[in-house]
Amino acid sequence: MATSAVTAGVAPAVPEELAREVVRAQLAFDPLVPWLLALLLVLMGAVFWRWGVARPWPPATQARVRAAVALGLLWAALAWGLFGAPAAPLPVLQTLDAAAAAWARDVQALPALPWLAVRLSDLGELLVLAGVTGVVAAGLLLARRPALALGWVLAIGINSLAVRVLKNLFARARPLAGEPSRMDGAGDWITSGFSFPSGHAAGSAMVYGVLAWLLCQRVPPAWRWPVGLACALLVGGVAISRVLLGVHFLSDVVGGLLWAGALGLLAVTVLDRLGATAVNSIPDRPLSLR
Repeated sequence: MATSAVTAGVAPAVPEELAREVVRAQLAFDPLVPWLLALLLVLMGAVFWRWGVARPWPPATQARVRAAVALGLLWAALAWGLFGAPAAPLPVLQTLDAAAAAWARDVQALPALPWLAVRLSDLGELLVLAGVTGVVAAGLLLARRPALALGWVLAIGINSLAVRVLKNLFARARPLAGEPSRMDGAGDWITSGFSFPSGHAAGSAMVYGVLAWLLCQRVPPAWRWPVGLACALLVGGVAISRVLLGVHFLSDVVGGLLWAGALGLLAVTVLDRLGATAVNSIPDRPLSLR
C-alpha cells in the first residue's frame, strides 16, 4: 500500500494510518473473497444476458479473444515457472528478478527518482483506483449508459478480487520480507498480502487500460494513439515503480500485467457486445453529462 516512513522526503498519497486500515480490511475479508468473486461473475453474466445476449459480436471480437488467450497462456507459463516447475522457480526467472533488483539499487541515486517512483506507485493504490472507478461510473450513469457503467464496475471488481485470490493461492513472500527497502529511508512498507501477482500492476492495467478504450470511443481517430500511448506509459510506470521501491519482484509485475491484459481484453469484448460503447451506437455529438 504505502510506506510507513517518508521515502527520500516524499510522503505517500495515502496516509499511513489509512493504509493500515485498508490492509486490515482486506485481510479480514480474505475468507470471503472467493465467494464475492463468484457473485460478481454471476452478476456480470446477468448483465450480459440482460443487455448483450441478443446483440451481434463486434468485428474485433476474434482478435481480442485470441490476444486474451495468448496473454493468458503466457501468464500460465510464468506461474508454472515460478511455482510448478520441477526446479521452481526456474533459474532464468531467478536471474531476471535478481537483475531487476540490482538495477533498482543502481539507479536509486538518480535525481528525483524516489519522488517519481512513489508518485507513480500512488497511482496504482487501491483507494486511488477505486476513486477513478467511481468517477467514471458516475459519469457513465449521468450520460445514460447504465449497462456500460455496471459492466465497468463489475469488470474492475472481478479483476481486483481475482488478483486477491491468486495472491493467497500462490502465497509468494515479498522481496522485502525482513529486509530494508531499496529506496533511502523507506523501510517497513505497508503491503496488502503476498507478492504474486502485483496488485498495483494488475489494477492499474485494468482500470487505466479499459478507461483508455472508453476514451478512444469518444476522441477523434488521430487522438487514439496518444491516448493508448499515455495509458501504456502510465501503467508501465506504475509497474516499474513497484520494482524500484523493492516491494515486488519483476516477475510479480509481469504476472500482474499479463493477467490484467488478458482479463481486460475479455472485459472490453463483453462491454462492446453490450452495445453501450460500440462506435455505431454513440451519437456524433460530444458526450453530454446533463
